[in-house]
Amino acid sequence: MESKIEATRRLKVDGRWDEASAAKDREKTRLVESGMTRRQAGPLAWEWMIENFPPLSAADKAWRDSLPLIKIERFSSELLTGDDAEGYSINDYWWVLRYLVAYDLCIQRNDAAAAIEIQQRLLDECTSKDQAVLATLAIADLPHFIHACEARVETSMFTLIDAVGSSGLEIDALAHFYDTLSPMGVRLEAFQAESWGDLAASGKYRELFAA
Repeated sequence: MESKIEATRRLKVDGRWDEASAAKDREKTRLVESGMTRRQAGPLAWEWMIENFPPLSAADKAWRDSLPLIKIERFSSELLTGDDAEGYSINDYWWVLRYLVAYDLCIQRNDAAAAIEIQQRLLDECTSKDQAVLATLAIADLPHFIHACEARVETSMFTLIDAVGSSGLEIDALAHFYDTLSPMGVRLEAFQAESWGDLAASGKYRELFAA
């Protein structure tokens, strides 16, 4: 097991120390309330924290690193809450897009296994029918998804610019992907072409590629 110093250093590097430390303190309190002394509870709480906050996998790191690149987790502007002609909201596209950004990071890091894991998470973690449809599209027909996403990003960006001007967090996020979606799509398509066999053999991909 890691030492306290090693675990603390790792969690701080991963940006999870505050969360892990708070959880450790809650576990220590629980143990004390169950009848242990604080001296007894302290080491057990540390062991609990190390067990429950293990090192991040390569896919976990890509997911973590995707947030600064995606810039915003969801849009709140009422101007963007409606659906496009296909019936999907910008937030549905954006939800899938974050997975694709993490996927792209794995590819740039030459980690095919992590890239495939991110794609499987995309299929597994959908919370709505619309997300599931777009997630399936992004995997089964990536060029179609990129084209549809570009159109929605462009429309949303100019809608906001016309309404509120050319600056703001939401506009900046949209503008970033307006410029970078196409080259990212090229990288992802190339990886999918090279890894078709591995993708088709993994998890839910069997269902998609068998259809």
